[in-house]
Amino acid sequence: MNILNLIANMTNNQQHIIKKLQWIIYPIIVIMVIEFFTKFYHYDPLGATEQSNPLIEFVETGLMVLVLVIVSIGVMALMQQYFTKELFKSKNAVDQMDAVDKSNAANAKLLMKIEAPKQVGASLLLLVVAIGFSVLLNIILFSPQSIFDLTQLTQLTILEKIFFGIFYIIAHFLVIVFGQRLFKGMPPLFIATEKGFYYEPAGIGSGWILWEDIAEVRETSILYGSGTTNGPVQMPVLGIKLKYPEQYRESYAPLLQQVVKFGQKFNNYQTEGVGDILLRPSDFGDDYEKVLGLFKSKCKFTIDYHKMA
Repeated sequence: MNILNLIANMTNNQQHIIKKLQWIIYPIIVIMVIEFFTKFYHYDPLGATEQSNPLIEFVETGLMVLVLVIVSIGVMALMQQYFTKELFKSKNAVDQMDAVDKSNAANAKLLMKIEAPKQVGASLLLLVVAIGFSVLLNIILFSPQSIFDLTQLTQLTILEKIFFGIFYIIAHFLVIVFGQRLFKGMPPLFIATEKGFYYEPAGIGSGWILWEDIAEVRETSILYGSGTTNGPVQMPVLGIKLKYPEQYRESYAPLLQQVVKFGQKFNNYQTEGVGDILLRPSDFGDDYEKVLGLFKSKCKFTIDYHKMA
């Protein structure tokens, strides 16, 4: 899909997001180009010896702080959710109770159940990588002289030390998560009964969603970054608008509630109103058409006219 088709298929709000991002990205590019040519003039284009411009350092520090804050909030939210809600949860999702009383949905007639794909090899590989990364970080922390010169260690900035601390926490957290998922297994990806459905693509979800609490369902798309392209691409999703989204957020730990609230606002802006719950067709594979047909039979289903254009 070329850039013209990408823009044509975007919602108006998605086009506004791209336009706003340009005002952030373009000035940064201009500053970086200016710095490059300034260093080139001083015969040091790669910045090996020439000290960076104070303006460039200010921009770089600001971006590092922004990334640090976002990553820290995300990590703390996921850790709080995992240790307070997910760690001791039963693998059988039908047995779980949520913030809203949904026991009728869990015990109603089963319509569909899709298990998460079993990836023992991938899970084992992720666990080994996480353990190896943790070992490396512990060597750096407790025996740094075996890897670095003492002069290098004294030159580390406060931000670099904070980043190291965050990666240290993340690495050990991932060892716990990957270890549990390897030996305990993943809960079902999707369960639907006569009263509601349950969707947990990454082992974390809002629990049972009652059909009667769904206001609207629509096939749409959201923007997301891709490592294979030079910019955002559109990811197809099945967007759901809830009548009472705040009640379903109570299923999350307090900090993750705020993260989910922000995400819902952003996704609702992108999808023009159906971003409270997003289901990815890629998660269901060949079963997606069955899932789509189920939602069409149970909910108010609307057409995305941007997708038809």
